[in-house]
Amino acid sequence: MSEFNHSKQVTPILKDIMNVLEQFAPLYLAESWDNVGLMVGSKHKTVNKVLCALDLNEEVIEEAIMQEVDCIITHHPFLFKALKRIDLDSTQGAMLEKLIANQIAVYSMHTNYDITWGGLNDELAHGLGLQDIKLLETTYEEQLYKCVIYVPLTHYESVREAIVNNMTTQIGDYSGCTFTSGEGEGTFIPLEGSNPYIGKQGIFEKVKECQVSFMGTNAEIQHILQAVKKVHPYEEVAIDVFELKNMKKQYGIGRYGRLEKAVSLDEWIQTVKAYFKIDYLRVTDPTPKMIQTVAICSGAGSSFIGSAARVADVYITGDLKFHEGQMAKSLGLVVLDVGHYASEHRALEPIGRCIEAQFKNCQVLYSKMNGETLWTK
Repeated sequence: MSEFNHSKQVTPILKDIMNVLEQFAPLYLAESWDNVGLMVGSKHKTVNKVLCALDLNEEVIEEAIMQEVDCIITHHPFLFKALKRIDLDSTQGAMLEKLIANQIAVYSMHTNYDITWGGLNDELAHGLGLQDIKLLETTYEEQLYKCVIYVPLTHYESVREAIVNNMTTQIGDYSGCTFTSGEGEGTFIPLEGSNPYIGKQGIFEKVKECQVSFMGTNAEIQHILQAVKKVHPYEEVAIDVFELKNMKKQYGIGRYGRLEKAVSLDEWIQTVKAYFKIDYLRVTDPTPKMIQTVAICSGAGSSFIGSAARVADVYITGDLKFHEGQMAKSLGLVVLDVGHYASEHRALEPIGRCIEAQFKNCQVLYSKMNGETLWTK
């Protein structure tokens, strides 16, 4: 996830919050069948208080009204299929009416948040202690570019800090990757109408400069340059951008990695139950074995059993069906079905942290409504 060190002390409007969330989890990463983004409300609405919830139902709306919330951010989309009519006597219609009457906006982050780096599946993988984390299945690729910024030596550290603090592209398991080339000399003549930081109009000027380079997608580079121009002293910042052949930033659904040391299946099941705060789960094959490689996909991830079987000893997901369980057994893969709700209830905190890091005057609350639908004694 991006780090946002230039926190805003003013009360944001919803558009500001949307921009931050979409820098973190771009809407274009969402699966084609999904519906993400602003569901209800105006992006120009002032937001003092946000409520994060896994789903939107009548109980969550009442909770938001009681807490005087301006916006609800959900993981599951409130409006999934296109509306053909708004019947205020229906459950969905009554919910819409109550949201609008109380001026509560709704914004949803679903598969774009599952897929993005630093999103839900990374949160789960890190939380379970996985190392050397990789994509389970690639869903989207973006072209990578090398950006070179020329900066006077006096402002090198502040420019590099702006780059690192706004960078999301990693190189392997490393973030904040930049390269600085040695001292050189930049020359220029300020023309009429210019307001140079160094030198005077019409006089040839020489300045000791260096080059700072980094790698990123086009959108990331544009975001970083906005931050750089706030600390760079020049009116006209000299920048070179080069396309990196055969290098792309990959995004994908699910993650897999390895444990620091192998553990028994029984021990791993207890670890998983404790992490997801559940008393039970379903196992496709309880035969004792040692576990070291783990794959995970939040929600309903049964369609990725084949991918998981190629890289992992055990696969954690939800909503497993009978024949999918049979397929996993035939592939020698142990699947732990922790349930859809349990696999996603940790979705909220990274979203809240993202907002709090950027907007100090926006209070973030987390829904206390338990959305689980399946229980056992």
